[in-house]
Amino acid sequence: MHRRRSWLCDVGRRVVAVLVFAVALASPGAFATEAKLDADGVVRQALLRNHDLQAARAQVKAALGRLRQAGLWPNPRLELSNDTDRPFANEGEYSRSAGFSQEFPISGRLGLAETVARVDVARALAEVNEAERRLIGEVAAAYFGIVVIDQKLALRDGLIRSVGALEAASRARFRAGEVSELDVNAATLELLRLKQDRALLVGERASALRTLAGLVGFGADQTLALETKAPLRKPFQSSLDLVAQAVERRPDLRLLSLSADRADAEKALATASAWEDWNVSLGVKRDRLVIEGAPRQPGDDALTMTLTIPLPLLNRNEGTLLLVADPFSFPIEQVLEHLRESAPDVSIIGGMASAARGPGGNVLVLDDELFRTGAVGVWLPPSVPVSVVVSQ
Repeated sequence: MHRRRSWLCDVGRRVVAVLVFAVALASPGAFATEAKLDADGVVRQALLRNHDLQAARAQVKAALGRLRQAGLWPNPRLELSNDTDRPFANEGEYSRSAGFSQEFPISGRLGLAETVARVDVARALAEVNEAERRLIGEVAAAYFGIVVIDQKLALRDGLIRSVGALEAASRARFRAGEVSELDVNAATLELLRLKQDRALLVGERASALRTLAGLVGFGADQTLALETKAPLRKPFQSSLDLVAQAVERRPDLRLLSLSADRADAEKALATASAWEDWNVSLGVKRDRLVIEGAPRQPGDDALTMTLTIPLPLLNRNEGTLLLVADPFSFPIEQVLEHLRESAPDVSIIGGMASAARGPGGNVLVLDDELFRTGAVGVWLPPSVPVSVVVSQ
């Protein structure tokens, strides 16, 4: 229970942070970069403008939408019926009814679905934090790489001026007969080498600046002006403090914890989904019968009520497992046999990767990871409708 309260607190704080970013993105002055940017300024611009980060924040909004949808009841249904013998004997018999039906979740399924959705929101926020952490590292590395290049360029410019003056002096002394032509040529070669090194550094700087501009979210026609003075040295924290902060703050570790929480929540939801919703119908009915040899009968009115209770006898509704495996490294027959014994009510769909002719040739994708052996899969809860299509 304490863990679930912490989810709500984390979700509230992080949703506010995402909304603050959205407001900053919408403000006209958010993209002003007339002044030169230092390291902190570049990081701020990247957090506001990076396209991948904006896509990750959009996933938070999608998760919030799924959270709102998870707690909603099924829509009621209007049921109308009319039975008549007019096309046949036309004796005046009829039966008409009108009513409403409503499904009632009786196993706590909606609350458990909301729990799963809350974990998904927390995971989306943690993924935003992880993307921010990686982006800050990449931007800082690119920025300080440019700082190092600028320092090298400054040193090369000083050396070029010094060697240029030395070459001019050597030529003057050569004309006076004080040095040989070999000494002049050596100075000239050194000057050319320094200029070539400088040209290479200029090319590296342009490439690094373009990479940094892409991380920040600048277009190809926008210029990124940087303040590249050497930063002040700061004292390092102790290694124990850094380890403690990493364990407490790193969002990738938080993602691992949330993955375990989601698995627990999905397990509880699957157990509750074994009991399907009850259906209650309430309506009114009027009918009239015709009895041969009897006077015309008046219509009879009735109030109808129906309760439908699905019984989990033949199918306990435990969801669907989608599994894709590599045939050269995964024992699919043994796994299917084990699942048939341990989870007989789980539907299993999927297939074998067949593109490669030998081991290591297939590539399996799960989220943002690639695998060349084993299998990847996803469990679909009973609330997700599944239709199987066989394709060759």
